[in-house]
Amino acid sequence: MTTTRRDTLKLCLLMAVGTAILPACMQDKKKPSVALKNFHLEEEEEQLLAEISETILPATNTPGAKDALIPAFVLIMLDDLYTKEEQQQFVKSMRDFAKLARKNFDKPFTHATAPQREELLSTLLSSTGKDGSESITAFVTTMKKLTVQGYTFSRYYLTKVRVYELVPGRFHGCVPVAAQS
Repeated sequence: MTTTRRDTLKLCLLMAVGTAILPACMQDKKKPSVALKNFHLEEEEEQLLAEISETILPATNTPGAKDALIPAFVLIMLDDLYTKEEQQQFVKSMRDFAKLARKNFDKPFTHATAPQREELLSTLLSSTGKDGSESITAFVTTMKKLTVQGYTFSRYYLTKVRVYELVPGRFHGCVPVAAQS
């Protein structure tokens, strides 16, 4: 079987395209959802944060925290606004929280039922940290604060719940205008 120059060029072009595309197909799919500059989280830890925020603001007839991209907001706020020490403390407390959840449920927090998750979070939010869990309580409090803040800054909230109007907004006069005769 003889090959023509045209067939050889097609084969070389096909091989060049394949070599260019192949590395993109073999990339690791477990990249972080947000590029963080100051600290690093594993994929499981990002899922934990997502599940905690979804437990705080679950999806009902309105979008939940995951739908409003609150976990990404939390990570960006931590990365940009918190000090290095606060970031390290947050990550350490998050890992302690994961251990506490595993101890309480005999499974990770992400695999627990919604009532179990709610009970653990409400217990930690109402506790004073006398049992040595003050860092975990601080972690859950920070997560709740950032989750609610992110939701009130979300597109859904500002367009559907509390419609934001640019300054000066609408004019609502307080004096009724009567027709003159």
